[in-house]
Amino acid sequence: MKQGSTDDPFADDPEDEDSDQSSSDTEPVVNTSDSLDSPDSPPSPDELTSTSQRQSLPYIHSRDGVKDGRIQRPIFLREHIEEGIDDLVDQMEDEFGEDVYKTDVTEAAMAVAQEHPDLVSQTLDEWGYGWD
Repeated sequence: MKQGSTDDPFADDPEDEDSDQSSSDTEPVVNTSDSLDSPDSPPSPDELTSTSQRQSLPYIHSRDGVKDGRIQRPIFLREHIEEGIDDLVDQMEDEFGEDVYKTDVTEAAMAVAQEHPDLVSQTLDEWGYGWD
């Protein structure tokens, strides 16, 4: 629909809503109440219990959301690699019998690669690194 002089100049701009929404999705939430506490004040017993319970839980159960504690790192992937991630997510969901976040699968794959650099080296060799 073409905008004209009858449009409400105070109406919300959908682009602004989109940019506001996307910025809230990507920006970390800063808890200002922690910054107001004195560094010398000891944590309350409830805070200590909550903190120790969170530390004893596995990662996916101790976080507030899939983005919690993570930094965003945009990467460029070829189409078949991107599709491979989706296939890997499907395999992991079959393995665990529950929904698995693509972010968790992608980060787990990176962790495995860091633990096994020889596998990464082999793939890079296949892609042409070290080729004379």
